[in-house]
Amino acid sequence: MRRDPELFVESWGMKKAPADSDAKQREKAHEARVSDYLGGTSVLALPINDAPGPDNRRGFLERNAIALLSQQALSPEACISGSWLGLHSGRERVRRSGLWNNRHVNERHDPAFLDVMEHLIDEIPTPSEVVGHST
Repeated sequence: MRRDPELFVESWGMKKAPADSDAKQREKAHEARVSDYLGGTSVLALPINDAPGPDNRRGFLERNAIALLSQQALSPEACISGSWLGLHSGRERVRRSGLWNNRHVNERHDPAFLDVMEHLIDEIPTPSEVVGHST
């Protein structure tokens, strides 16, 4: 909506749903655009089977991946696409880091996290390992 003001929906992101049907329709159309955009992205899901908490592997990987990638964006050779939607964010740390994050973007990464991530990736079953597996 910041990039394309004609897409602006006043009630978007508000905790309370809009009351009038016109606003509801605009929100529905905008939600469809967001879903279409996100549907075109790729995601890698890593199996992390540890208990929730501030010191678990999930948190460790999240903090360190954000720190590494945001520091890469700050390097002179960084290439953040001029069409990236984050450049229109109202949050300076999002625009500067190249990530949709505010937390951990100013931190340094622990190089050991790459070994942890590699181990988790190696644990992902290949399609041939999944065939015939029943749940």
